[in-house]
Amino acid sequence: MRGFVAIRAIGRLLATAALLAAVAASTACQEEKSSVLPPRPAVSAASAPSAPQPSPTTPHDIVLTAYLRYWTVLSKAGKSSPDQARSLLKPYATGDYLDHLVDGVRRMREQGREPYGKVVPRVKEVRISKNDALVIDCQDVSGAGMADARTHQRIPGSASSKPTANIEASMKRSSDGRWRLTGLKIKEAPCTPPSS
Repeated sequence: MRGFVAIRAIGRLLATAALLAAVAASTACQEEKSSVLPPRPAVSAASAPSAPQPSPTTPHDIVLTAYLRYWTVLSKAGKSSPDQARSLLKPYATGDYLDHLVDGVRRMREQGREPYGKVVPRVKEVRISKNDALVIDCQDVSGAGMADARTHQRIPGSASSKPTANIEASMKRSSDGRWRLTGLKIKEAPCTPPSS
Protein backbone atom coordinates (compact mmCIF):
# COMPACT_ATOMS: atom_id res chain seq x y z
CA MET A 1 0.00 0.00 0.00
CA ARG A 2 2.85 2.40 0.80
CA GLY A 3 4.23 2.10 -2.76
CA PHE A 4 0.88 3.10 -4.24
CA VAL A 5 0.65 6.08 -1.86
CA ALA A 6 4.16 7.20 -2.84
CA ILE A 7 3.30 7.08 -6.56
CA ARG A 8 0.10 9.00 -6.10
CA ALA A 9 1.97 11.48 -3.93
CA ILE A 10 4.63 12.23 -6.54
CA GLY A 11 1.99 12.62 -9.21
CA ARG A 12 0.00 14.88 -6.98
CA LEU A 13 3.07 16.99 -6.25
CA LEU A 14 2.44 18.42 -9.66
CA ALA A 15 -1.28 17.77 -9.79
CA THR A 16 -2.20 18.71 -6.23
CA ALA A 17 1.22 19.05 -4.57
CA ALA A 18 0.16 16.35 -2.14
CA LEU A 19 3.06 14.49 -0.64
CA LEU A 20 1.93 13.64 2.84
CA ALA A 21 4.75 14.08 5.30
CA ALA A 22 4.88 15.35 8.86
CA VAL A 23 5.33 19.08 9.32
CA ALA A 24 8.22 19.71 11.66
CA ALA A 25 6.77 21.24 14.81
CA SER A 26 8.53 24.15 16.40
CA THR A 27 8.88 24.08 20.13
CA ALA A 28 6.97 26.61 22.17
CA CYS A 29 10.18 27.99 23.64
CA GLN A 30 11.50 29.14 20.26
CA GLU A 31 10.93 32.70 19.19
CA GLU A 32 8.68 32.65 16.15
CA LYS A 33 8.80 35.28 13.45
CA SER A 34 6.11 35.41 10.82
CA SER A 35 6.07 37.52 7.72
CA VAL A 36 3.20 37.86 5.34
CA LEU A 37 4.14 38.45 1.75
CA PRO A 38 2.91 41.60 0.09
CA PRO A 39 0.55 41.04 -2.82
CA ARG A 40 2.37 40.37 -6.07
CA PRO A 41 1.86 38.38 -9.24
CA ALA A 42 2.18 34.64 -9.05
CA VAL A 43 5.51 33.25 -10.21
CA SER A 44 5.61 29.95 -12.00
CA ALA A 45 8.33 27.73 -10.63
CA ALA A 46 8.69 26.15 -14.05
CA SER A 47 9.13 29.53 -15.75
CA ALA A 48 11.46 31.18 -13.25
CA PRO A 49 13.83 33.57 -14.99
CA SER A 50 17.15 32.09 -16.06
CA ALA A 51 19.02 35.39 -15.95
CA PRO A 52 21.10 35.88 -12.81
CA GLN A 53 19.04 37.38 -10.04
CA PRO A 54 20.38 39.33 -7.09
CA SER A 55 21.06 37.05 -4.13
CA PRO A 56 18.34 37.20 -1.50
CA THR A 57 19.55 38.82 1.70
CA THR A 58 16.79 38.57 4.30
CA PRO A 59 15.96 35.24 5.97
CA HIS A 60 12.44 35.53 4.53
CA ASP A 61 13.75 35.96 0.98
CA ILE A 62 16.32 33.16 1.37
CA VAL A 63 13.64 30.69 2.53
CA LEU A 64 11.23 31.81 -0.20
CA THR A 65 13.88 31.45 -2.91
CA ALA A 66 14.81 27.94 -1.76
CA TYR A 67 11.13 26.93 -1.73
CA LEU A 68 10.47 28.26 -5.25
CA ARG A 69 13.61 26.63 -6.64
CA TYR A 70 12.51 23.32 -5.12
CA TRP A 71 9.41 23.31 -7.34
CA THR A 72 11.44 24.05 -10.48
CA VAL A 73 13.85 21.22 -9.70
CA LEU A 74 11.10 18.81 -8.63
CA SER A 75 9.57 18.86 -12.10
CA LYS A 76 12.95 17.98 -13.66
CA ALA A 77 13.60 15.31 -11.02
CA GLY A 78 10.25 13.68 -11.77
CA LYS A 79 11.44 13.01 -15.33
CA SER A 80 14.86 11.70 -14.28
CA SER A 81 16.29 8.43 -13.04
CA PRO A 82 16.08 7.94 -9.26
CA ASP A 83 19.83 8.60 -8.91
CA GLN A 84 19.60 11.77 -10.98
CA ALA A 85 16.50 12.81 -9.02
CA ARG A 86 18.40 12.45 -5.74
CA SER A 87 21.27 14.59 -7.07
CA LEU A 88 18.87 17.24 -8.35
CA LEU A 89 16.79 17.34 -5.15
CA LYS A 90 19.57 17.07 -2.57
CA PRO A 91 20.18 20.85 -2.45
CA TYR A 92 16.44 21.40 -1.81
CA ALA A 93 15.20 18.45 0.28
CA THR A 94 16.72 16.35 3.04
CA GLY A 95 16.35 13.30 5.25
CA ASP A 96 13.33 11.01 5.07
CA TYR A 97 11.54 13.49 2.83
CA LEU A 98 14.29 13.30 0.20
CA ASP A 99 14.18 9.49 0.39
CA HIS A 100 10.39 9.60 0.01
CA LEU A 101 10.66 11.77 -3.11
CA VAL A 102 13.26 9.49 -4.71
CA ASP A 103 11.17 6.39 -3.91
CA GLY A 104 8.22 8.10 -5.57
CA VAL A 105 10.27 8.85 -8.70
CA ARG A 106 11.38 5.20 -8.80
CA ARG A 107 7.79 3.95 -8.60
CA MET A 108 6.59 6.50 -11.15
CA ARG A 109 9.20 5.24 -13.62
CA GLU A 110 8.19 1.62 -12.92
CA GLN A 111 4.62 2.58 -13.85
CA GLY A 112 5.72 4.46 -16.98
CA ARG A 113 4.55 7.85 -15.69
CA GLU A 114 6.06 11.30 -15.46
CA PRO A 115 4.94 14.76 -14.31
CA TYR A 116 2.94 16.80 -16.81
CA GLY A 117 2.49 20.56 -16.91
CA LYS A 118 3.46 22.81 -14.05
CA VAL A 119 2.35 24.06 -10.70
CA VAL A 120 2.38 27.74 -9.83
CA PRO A 121 3.46 28.45 -6.25
CA ARG A 122 1.56 31.36 -4.70
CA VAL A 123 3.16 31.75 -1.31
CA LYS A 124 0.98 33.45 1.26
CA GLU A 125 3.25 33.38 4.28
CA VAL A 126 6.70 32.40 5.49
CA ARG A 127 7.24 31.73 9.20
CA ILE A 128 10.79 31.44 10.48
CA SER A 129 11.79 30.20 13.91
CA LYS A 130 15.58 29.96 14.30
CA ASN A 131 16.57 27.06 11.97
CA ASP A 132 13.01 25.97 11.10
CA ALA A 133 10.62 27.53 8.62
CA LEU A 134 7.06 26.92 7.50
CA VAL A 135 5.90 28.08 4.07
CA ILE A 136 2.16 28.47 3.47
CA ASP A 137 1.32 28.19 -0.22
CA CYS A 138 -2.00 28.28 -2.08
CA GLN A 139 -0.57 26.64 -5.15
CA ASP A 140 -2.26 26.72 -8.55
CA VAL A 141 -2.31 23.08 -9.70
CA SER A 142 -4.84 23.52 -12.52
CA GLY A 143 -2.23 23.03 -15.24
CA ALA A 144 -0.55 19.92 -13.84
CA GLY A 145 -1.08 16.19 -13.89
CA MET A 146 0.61 12.96 -14.91
CA ALA A 147 1.73 11.87 -18.37
CA ASP A 148 2.66 8.62 -20.03
CA ALA A 149 6.49 8.54 -19.98
CA ARG A 150 6.65 7.06 -23.50
CA THR A 151 4.22 9.38 -25.28
CA HIS A 152 4.47 12.37 -22.90
CA GLN A 153 0.70 12.71 -23.30
CA ARG A 154 -1.39 13.67 -20.29
CA ILE A 155 -3.12 10.76 -18.59
CA PRO A 156 -6.87 11.45 -18.41
CA GLY A 157 -8.11 11.91 -14.86
CA SER A 158 -4.62 12.55 -13.44
CA ALA A 159 -5.22 16.23 -12.73
CA SER A 160 -6.63 17.44 -9.47
CA SER A 161 -10.32 18.20 -9.27
CA LYS A 162 -9.40 21.32 -7.27
CA PRO A 163 -7.64 24.28 -8.91
CA THR A 164 -5.51 25.00 -5.84
CA ALA A 165 -3.61 23.03 -3.22
CA ASN A 166 -3.35 24.34 0.34
CA ILE A 167 0.26 23.49 1.19
CA GLU A 168 2.33 23.71 4.34
CA ALA A 169 5.99 23.03 3.62
CA SER A 170 8.41 22.46 6.48
CA MET A 171 11.97 23.61 5.95
CA LYS A 172 15.15 23.42 7.99
CA ARG A 173 18.42 25.28 7.72
CA SER A 174 21.17 22.67 7.26
CA SER A 175 24.69 22.86 8.65
CA ASP A 176 25.83 24.25 5.28
CA GLY A 177 23.43 27.19 5.70
CA ARG A 178 20.99 26.06 2.97
CA TRP A 179 17.27 25.83 3.64
CA ARG A 180 15.82 22.45 2.60
CA LEU A 181 12.35 20.93 2.68
CA THR A 182 11.87 18.29 5.36
CA GLY A 183 8.19 17.66 4.71
CA LEU A 184 5.13 18.77 2.81
CA LYS A 185 1.52 18.58 3.90
CA ILE A 186 -1.68 19.26 2.01
CA LYS A 187 -4.47 20.66 4.10
CA GLU A 188 -8.01 19.64 3.19
CA ALA A 189 -9.35 23.16 3.72
CA PRO A 190 -9.59 25.23 0.53
CA CYS A 191 -7.28 28.19 0.20
CA THR A 192 -7.44 31.61 -1.35
CA PRO A 193 -4.29 32.72 -3.16
CA PRO A 194 -2.73 36.06 -2.30
CA SER A 195 -3.90 39.04 -4.33
CA SER A 196 -1.90 39.66 -7.46
